[in-house]
Amino acid sequence: MNFVTREKIRDIKALEGIAREIRISILKMLTESGSGHTGGSLSAADIATAIYFAKMSFNPEDPKWRDRDRFILSKGHAAPLLYAVLAKAGYFHEELLSTLRKIQSPLQGHPCCKSVPGVEVSTGSLGQGLSMANGMALGLRLDRIPARVYKRQRRLIF
Repeated sequence: MNFVTREKIRDIKALEGIAREIRISILKMLTESGSGHTGGSLSAADIATAIYFAKMSFNPEDPKWRDRDRFILSKGHAAPLLYAVLAKAGYFHEELLSTLRKIQSPLQGHPCCKSVPGVEVSTGSLGQGLSMANGMALGLRLDRIPARVYKRQRRLIF
């Protein structure tokens, strides 16, 4: 059974529009917070949009749904990108984005899987995502769970 919370978007113009909205959200977040990594977040907006809205199966109402596809953001400093995508996907209200890097906000400089729904793993150090994604994909395969793991541009395990 493959649960999908919405129709996958196949229209390129629609995906471009979503990516543009995500970039605007990123810029607003970073401007309000007064800090963050602009280039790293903006540079991956198109691919993250395509993965989330045209490929992945997920359920924001059940972020730990067993058969969900997983997205690993290896470059944790691009957390504003992930937060903007997760808000757009319905994991939390977009108003929360304005709290980026503020005290008591779950949206900090690097994503934390314990405080933000939809974040699969806490990341920060560059390079750790590949090993985590590989381990996660292998575990899913061994457990015969039909989910996919995405890390940046490439799907690791079918």
